[in-house]
Amino acid sequence: MIEAAILSKLKVMTKYFFTLACCMLSGGIFSQFGWTKITSTLNPIVTMSAPGTYKGAAWIDVDNDDDVDLFASPNFLFINQGGGVFSQSSQTFLTPLQSFAGCSFADIDADGDNDLVIAENPSAVFLNDGLGNFSQINSQFTNFSSYPSWACAIGNATNDKYLEIIFAHAAGFHAGTPQTCRYYTSTTSFAPLQKVNFAFTDTLKPYTVPFWSDFDLDGDMDLFIASGPASGTPNYDVCYKNMKIETGMDSLKRLTAPLFTSQKQDGQCYNFIDYDNDKDLDLCLTNYSSAPTRFYKNNGGVYTTISTPFTNTGNNLSNCWGDYDNDGDMDVIISRDNTSTRLYSNLGNGTFTLLTQNLSVPSSIGGVVNGDFDNDGDLDVFMNGSAGSKGLYRNDTVAGNRKWINIKLTGVNSNISALGAIVRLKATINANPVWQMREVNAQNTFQGQNDLRVHFGLADATVIDSLMVNWPSGLIQTFTILPGNNFYHLTEGTAIVSVTGVKKEDQLANEFKIFPNPTDHNLTIAAFTEGKYDYHLMNSVGEIILVGRAEGNKILDISEFKDGIYFLRINSDTKNYTYKVIKN
Repeated sequence: MIEAAILSKLKVMTKYFFTLACCMLSGGIFSQFGWTKITSTLNPIVTMSAPGTYKGAAWIDVDNDDDVDLFASPNFLFINQGGGVFSQSSQTFLTPLQSFAGCSFADIDADGDNDLVIAENPSAVFLNDGLGNFSQINSQFTNFSSYPSWACAIGNATNDKYLEIIFAHAAGFHAGTPQTCRYYTSTTSFAPLQKVNFAFTDTLKPYTVPFWSDFDLDGDMDLFIASGPASGTPNYDVCYKNMKIETGMDSLKRLTAPLFTSQKQDGQCYNFIDYDNDKDLDLCLTNYSSAPTRFYKNNGGVYTTISTPFTNTGNNLSNCWGDYDNDGDMDVIISRDNTSTRLYSNLGNGTFTLLTQNLSVPSSIGGVVNGDFDNDGDLDVFMNGSAGSKGLYRNDTVAGNRKWINIKLTGVNSNISALGAIVRLKATINANPVWQMREVNAQNTFQGQNDLRVHFGLADATVIDSLMVNWPSGLIQTFTILPGNNFYHLTEGTAIVSVTGVKKEDQLANEFKIFPNPTDHNLTIAAFTEGKYDYHLMNSVGEIILVGRAEGNKILDISEFKDGIYFLRINSDTKNYTYKVIKN
């Protein structure tokens, strides 16, 4: 276990060297009250361009290497190479580029990697080969040819290993004949079956973004479909309670009693979160121009509205929740398409304050997603929207030196992505025992999702007193006395494992050594373990320029390649490694 002082030093050094590298490359950072906007054009995220504002994104680990990659709708996949460096995948998902697009990632075929669902015109489903390479499987979905949708969501309605997918069609906002939503489920194997006889599958409406969440904490995920007309006339959203636990049957029952279903909305984004740490899920619903954004406090299953600085009327889109300052409660970023995106800090007493000088982003932002892309213990943010507004923001000092924990869940009897799992954590924060709660979701912002890994801020708590995980299978696991400032892996039914402090370069050194680096001619792969391995040398935009299979030491001649940054990926029998190489 790495001591806290050493970990703190490593964190400072990592940020220092990454910041220094960006400055040396092109002066490519802009510091903004604790956030650093990455502006170096050597980072392909900075230079991507697509039309329109209404686009989502996702922080997701597509290659199982314990850091999150970035998918930016409609068509861009950026592979995290470690050290704050990204390369752009050369894969083309859908063309032409659309001005609106959503995405959702999870392991839909239960083979151990995260697959991709894209809402676009047309929409598509892609399976992942485990290395971040995707193949389209639209033909396996009935009544799906050339289907346009505004947003999509993967969920776990049936509590088995296989997942459900819903595509929301915004009638009146797509070219061509209006259509209903598409809903697919799988049970004993990955065999998508279209489901009908629901309002959203049988009637036309301007459905916007669907969300799955176990809002009543009964052990199954319920369905919420924002249905904002964006026409100046509010209407009712379409929400369903999952009756799996109550009846044992795979069925959804229309909700009409909760206040959020009986009030007319201009719905865009549902988020069920425990903002007040009282062990139940409250609701934030961003509404567009014809209804105010609403915040509902859960009082024993009864939802009541409360006023906050963000419950106003405007062109509100995302509400993206996370403990950005690591103080032990969840804050929220609200995006609009006509005014600045804003961060509201949770003061811990049931109220919020607008941090006017903390994160001021230009207008025309649709999707906002968070994830710890540099694995330093705090939540970074990507915002997708118009070309002049989108951006990658690294959290440098917002979280200060406050403690944290990050957990990756892997299901066994539950679905592998652990969608629907509820994680509760107790820690002594500022001398008070505090319970926090998170749910694993594959759609929890406008047209996109945050990192599937579960992040908690701990403020001054160095130890987690209790950690409880409720798996979708019904299994409950409890752990006590876990050190903070750690990344953990938890596979359903096994012991929790700390993985903090193991950087890719350190892992690589145990099995392979790459030298000389920098180099102007030959690059040697020295193998310290037996067995064959595959290697791929990629340029800075992710194009594979050299590929092969070797056993033992291997010398690569890169003398004919241009000077610059390259990435060498090595796939052994058990692990995948990526190493940055400089050719000069």
